[in-house]
Amino acid sequence: MKKLMLAAAGLTGILASCGSYGSAPDGSGNARVVDITTEYTLQGSSPAQYVGCDAVSNPTDPSRATSTQVVVKFATGGSVTQVDVTLKGTTNSDYDETQTFTVGDLSKDSSGNYQAVFDFKSATNDFLPASIIVEPNDPVRTPRAVTASNLAGSFYADLKVYTSTGSSFMISSVNLSKVNVYRNCTLAGTAQPLTK
Repeated sequence: MKKLMLAAAGLTGILASCGSYGSAPDGSGNARVVDITTEYTLQGSSPAQYVGCDAVSNPTDPSRATSTQVVVKFATGGSVTQVDVTLKGTTNSDYDETQTFTVGDLSKDSSGNYQAVFDFKSATNDFLPASIIVEPNDPVRTPRAVTASNLAGSFYADLKVYTSTGSSFMISSVNLSKVNVYRNCTLAGTAQPLTK
């Protein structure tokens, strides 16, 4: 039992040093980043490598041609009331975007982790994140494989977590998970239009 407790304490220390775990100074809550996923994965990647796409050349839904759904998953304990999710570029801060979610704006996955679900909309000559569109009732999309070219950058998530006592603390996925963003993507396994 003592070895198990030491192992758990060691794991908490590792998670805290990576920034994926944090707790309120007054002990009113804690949280850890679980993962960041998107609706696209690189074809043939194992384990699946999630990516963002500025433009999809063959979308099955034309409204999705310049959108990428992003899901930030995190687990909490205590009296968490609100979370600010900031997606941060790894090399450029010009496109850093923050969105505030109350607990009511969040869905949960089958494991009970909270999910902050939103869309990136890319604009001409911009790379993600150019803008964030929050769709709290939008279902999480099943990831689809893409081929991708022209790497534009990558991002990770920083979260500021608030508790009912007014306390707050930061957690980050910077050492846990980063998502590459490509300017051009093509859905794999989708029939291409015939050319004349």
